[in-house]
Amino acid sequence: FNNDVICLGAAKMAEDLNARAIVGFTNSGYTAFKVSSFRPHCQIYIFSNRLDMIATLGLVWGVRGYLYNKNTSTDETILETMAILEDAGKIKKGDVVVNTGSMPVYKRARTNMIKISVVE
Repeated sequence: FNNDVICLGAAKMAEDLNARAIVGFTNSGYTAFKVSSFRPHCQIYIFSNRLDMIATLGLVWGVRGYLYNKNTSTDETILETMAILEDAGKIKKGDVVVNTGSMPVYKRARTNMIKISVVE
């Protein structure tokens, strides 16, 4: 699969599952731009370790950018970013969230993963 297919899949899954949000991670911004281009009916929250990218993401349709610069496991990163969004009141217990990212996280490669999560 390539990045475009993953982003399309995330947008389609979010609609099919009536997800509250799509949560992703980006260095270049490509994932945010691509997911946004499919105009999913949910909010898109994108985490990046680059402050300049967070500013740019504010101009992309449906995207809210957040700073996140830890290099932990994929599972830990997903749990931490979902906790950030829950604390900010963006998601709540029981919400379905579509996560996108690259595995392993520390390589900061192209998006190659989709995970469906339910906020606990």
